[in-house]
Amino acid sequence: MRRYLGKCFWAACSLLLAACGGGTDTPTPVAGTPTPVSNTFTVSVDLPASMTLAQRQPTLFPTAYADAVQDLTEQNFAAVWLDDTGKVFESIDITRWVSQGDGRYELDAGTQYRINAVLLMNPAGVPVFTLGEALPEGLYMIPLATERLAITLESSLAYYAFTQRVVQDGGWGVFSEIFNDAPQGKVLFALQDINSMATDISDTLFPKISVQGLTLKELMTLSIVQSMTTGRVERFFTEQAAAIADIQAILGDGYWQVGSFTNNSGSGILVDSTQYDGTETTVNEFRWEKSGNADISLNDFFTYFSESTAFGTEDITHQVLTSNGWKGLFSYLRVVFATQTTALLTDAALSIDDKAGITLDANVYSLNGKKMHDFLSSKNNHYVTRYIQPDATFSEGASGFYFTWRPEGETYLLCDTSNDQDTCRVFPIQMPDAGYTTLDEVITPLANIGPNITDVNGFQLSDNIVVELIDDNFFTLRYWNNIAGDEWAVQEVGAWAPTTVAGQSVIRFDVPDIMKQLASNYRFNSTNLFLIADRGFVNIGEVLLKNTEYHYSGFDNDAKAQIISAASRDNLPPFDNCDFGNTAQATAGLFLNAVTECGGDERFTGARLDTLIGHSLVQISEDGEISAHILRDDNTWEMYRHTDLKAGSRQWALTEEGYLALFPDANDSTTVNRWALTHYEYTLRLLAIKQFSQTDNGATIDNVMTREYAPDSLAACSTLDSGWDQATTTPVTTRTLEDYQTQITQCKTVWFDRNPVLTETLLIGNTGDNSDDKALQFASDSSRFLTLSDDFSGEYFLGQYVDSDGCGFNIDIRWKIDDDGTLYYEALDGSMNERIALTDTDGLKLAIKAFNHQTRWQDDETRTFAATDGELWSDIVTLIPASDVPDVTPIEPPPPTPPADDETPTDGETPTEGDTPGESENTEEPAGPPTGTILNDGQQCAYLEETPAP
Repeated sequence: MRRYLGKCFWAACSLLLAACGGGTDTPTPVAGTPTPVSNTFTVSVDLPASMTLAQRQPTLFPTAYADAVQDLTEQNFAAVWLDDTGKVFESIDITRWVSQGDGRYELDAGTQYRINAVLLMNPAGVPVFTLGEALPEGLYMIPLATERLAITLESSLAYYAFTQRVVQDGGWGVFSEIFNDAPQGKVLFALQDINSMATDISDTLFPKISVQGLTLKELMTLSIVQSMTTGRVERFFTEQAAAIADIQAILGDGYWQVGSFTNNSGSGILVDSTQYDGTETTVNEFRWEKSGNADISLNDFFTYFSESTAFGTEDITHQVLTSNGWKGLFSYLRVVFATQTTALLTDAALSIDDKAGITLDANVYSLNGKKMHDFLSSKNNHYVTRYIQPDATFSEGASGFYFTWRPEGETYLLCDTSNDQDTCRVFPIQMPDAGYTTLDEVITPLANIGPNITDVNGFQLSDNIVVELIDDNFFTLRYWNNIAGDEWAVQEVGAWAPTTVAGQSVIRFDVPDIMKQLASNYRFNSTNLFLIADRGFVNIGEVLLKNTEYHYSGFDNDAKAQIISAASRDNLPPFDNCDFGNTAQATAGLFLNAVTECGGDERFTGARLDTLIGHSLVQISEDGEISAHILRDDNTWEMYRHTDLKAGSRQWALTEEGYLALFPDANDSTTVNRWALTHYEYTLRLLAIKQFSQTDNGATIDNVMTREYAPDSLAACSTLDSGWDQATTTPVTTRTLEDYQTQITQCKTVWFDRNPVLTETLLIGNTGDNSDDKALQFASDSSRFLTLSDDFSGEYFLGQYVDSDGCGFNIDIRWKIDDDGTLYYEALDGSMNERIALTDTDGLKLAIKAFNHQTRWQDDETRTFAATDGELWSDIVTLIPASDVPDVTPIEPPPPTPPADDETPTDGETPTEGDTPGESENTEEPAGPPTGTILNDGQQCAYLEETPAP
């Protein structure tokens, strides 16, 4: 019952009728065959442009799902009767056919208004069917159940699935009376039930698929289409056949509603229970909001007690017009009293005196053995099914409820307009930023009406419907429909009525059901609407008519427990590369299908992007190219290639579909990469992305795998590093070349075949161009550089190993990249060699593991170093232009100091024992190499201390 104003479905009552079956497979006369009586039908055809013959060039990201089909001929239509088993019995004559030129067609057909009289349409030619067989796949259709109809993709899917169920059951079941006797009111209600199914199919299916490039027959063969349509019909038939239930007992035990949400703010699962103990109504709300990789676990969110929970104005979600003016609604119902057959309820904010009560009754059905997916098939809860195996079924004890509630009086509902909220404000389509302030402004004088949408003084009812009220003494109301692109046409004419309700002036109008069917996002539950001036602006609301029936579904305790027990993130597809849909000739529709097929429960949201701000998103291509994107909080982003920042002004945005749009040029909106996040691997921080790359020349789809790095989070892998002994100027621990190879295997961060390696392109750019050569600058000693050039000698490139501190050095080297991506270099004088492997990168810097061997260690008899022994070490390096390396001239050792005159022995004189010529008492040679040289990591040059002042 929670949020009943937003969650109940609009579906007119279909009475529970006795079931019947039987019939024959042959086209012989059967009960229920209508007497041929000609009636006139006006039919709108509103289909995706890519599924009709008259294909306009589709935009890559269209704003509307369907357009009016304006170029059909009489040959594209046929009509048939279905027999008592749901199969084609006979053709129906179409005696007159007229195209009105705007996607509407008028025809006379030889039938009464029937649920089993079907209009068929084939945009590619003549509709083909077989007498005695079920309706064929691939035809658009609608039952000829009222004089004004719309053929849409969703209506065709819903009615086809509906008749398939009739064929499967061998009879019309709860619709048997409607089939046999065809009372006009009940036929209309049955059509509204089918339209309600169509709306649910549209809301749940269309966000997941695209129809571009598909015929209707191909679409109907998709497993996702079959499962969703048959599942929705299964739920519908089960609910219609439910038995009358004891509403008092249901409220006593408590019943559950299961909901879900997914949008750019996040996603999650919602459940709430409603109980009534004879005195107090209690609503317990639980939710799981997806956060990280935590599995589904419902947490207590809020408990409402009708006798004690207090609300403030900030809790108001709607307003209701009473005899005492507007009163806020909190969207929590409380039960006034309950009997076995009926309960009386009202909103928590109201009393009986406000005359806004609701009567409630229920029907019950067993869910044992039925698929969970079929009963989680509404717009409000179908998201839950991604966590439940497709073949999961309810077990014994699980029951479902089909609730019907009826307003006891006419109720005028308006969204909350406090605090200058404009949620339900109406705006002129010609001035969308300036809302109407009086009702008179909404009404157009007869003399001012125009033939084109640009002349219309009206407001949008939905994205593609505009309402125009005309002051012509007949209270004419015109409904304009955006039939394609910027093309608008008057689709329907109705009436409006000024009246007074609770002392306030309102304008009433009832939206024709056909306009609700054609509306792309009709946001109301009912079709009875009103306009009222409130708080300085004109607002739109809806009227709930007395005793009009609305329906919604619920579960008992066992069913709810079984649903939650079956729901787990373990049921999602495993994290992996997904190349489904990759193509060089892409459309937005193919992209949507690829995202749906590859998707888990991840998507880009505002909160998700907040966590990525400032982080580098690294990609490694098959040939080793390293690139990275960094999003900034001002909606700009940076591009790095091989750790170089690329110049440019770039922007990013989060789209309504949950795509991250990356514009390489902020001044060019035609070139863009759209990223859809399909999976996230939390341990390795990997994003699996489906990418739609769009330029003026077309679009492509591919999959991208990127790894997320927080700022300064790149770390060197120091496992088994040798360490350095300053006293002996040798490694603390000797390591072998085999140790190095083992550590490279263990330290290297390889993710989904993305192997970070050093390449010639990374280090020297374009061969033959010295201007883009690089140097490695080491984080542990930023004065040291390994300068690499693409000057070539024999099998090696040339370079220098440079240090600008201490005594400095500038050692000529030669280098190459081995097949495994290792950088090998050696000093030209043969004094040392080193191997450097890339173990990880954040796209800006490189983590390395290196193995150094110096010949002096091997030559020193006291060290016992073998040719494969040396030092194992790690570091973080930055690539800088080779031209930025300082020009270092090493400080050479000073010449030997000659002995002082008074210490120079005369001819024939023998030095004193223990004296050394030229030495004072404390002039012993220092142990090891002089400080500040390549062999000793001191920062001060020992030679500087010995160099005499000039």
